[in-house]
Amino acid sequence: MMIPDIEHLVRICLDHPLPDSDRVVVSYPYIPWVPSDWNGILVLAEAQNLSKTNADYRNNLRNMLPNEQVRRLHHDRISLGIEPWDDGSLKLAVDAALDARSAQTAVSNGVLWSQVTDTDANQTPSDKLVQESSGVWSEMLPVLQPMCVVSAGKKALAVVEAAKKMSGCSFEHIHLRLPSTNNLSRISGMFSGEDLLRRFPEVARVTDIYPDWVAENTQNKIFFACHAVSMCKGRVSD
Repeated sequence: MMIPDIEHLVRICLDHPLPDSDRVVVSYPYIPWVPSDWNGILVLAEAQNLSKTNADYRNNLRNMLPNEQVRRLHHDRISLGIEPWDDGSLKLAVDAALDARSAQTAVSNGVLWSQVTDTDANQTPSDKLVQESSGVWSEMLPVLQPMCVVSAGKKALAVVEAAKKMSGCSFEHIHLRLPSTNNLSRISGMFSGEDLLRRFPEVARVTDIYPDWVAENTQNKIFFACHAVSMCKGRVSD
């Protein structure tokens, strides 16, 4: 897969700052992390949490120049700053469901800005941020030309659907639930983790290779990966 013009992506994001009046924590959107051996898959979670719980990361972002803020996902190869990716949930799902290597996968969030409440808690992205993000993605998608986009969560789904329509780009779109602890814990405990691994050998294979990905919140991550495998199998049969 040809690596996209990163500088073109940067210019797009630099052209779309939002005012602080929208309770936007950092005014500039950001480009996706794209590895040098990109496999053509783009995974989008919902939005960064830039509330008081991630104050150190937020302060570092605010101290960066705009050009650096736009490249924020390219600053640290150990941790991207996208929680469901960094904790292994989405990596496990990609490797198991798409038979792809997550290390070769591009990653970002559907919503490219973060908001906080009056008490500095994380706020669900507003419809305006979804709309603004869709516009930015509609410009970035033709540069990226992904073969497949995976959206996780309703907000990411809304962004991808709108951006795909606006851009006219053609790619496979796979939608998954958001792998948040609250979402998954309500359901994952209804199943036996061992039974899920027997029924979904694709997931068992990846957990054997990357046990660190499931060292914490094991049940939730296994359940989410099985959800991803099931959804991808469903798309193949359509």
